[in-house]
Amino acid sequence: MLQENTDPQVQQRYQARVIHPRRHRITTILEAAQALGQINHDADLTIAVPMCTGNWYGRALAGDPAPTDWPTRTATLVWRALGGEVREPES
Repeated sequence: MLQENTDPQVQQRYQARVIHPRRHRITTILEAAQALGQINHDADLTIAVPMCTGNWYGRALAGDPAPTDWPTRTATLVWRALGGEVREPES
């Protein structure tokens, strides 16, 4: 999708069908967390939302496979960065 020769209409459809809906879902979740006081009220969601998926794309472009626990590690990192507390799993 980042290739210069990718058809602009294909890029637009991908953004409309994949990127925008995913970012909307993540934004909705983080806005709810703000409203509930679970993360900082002034947390920078404009940066946090693309961080949730951007590091996966960065790894993919670099040829680094994502670890199997990538979703949990990414969510934990972003949650902490936004001021959220992470509970350790109960044994």
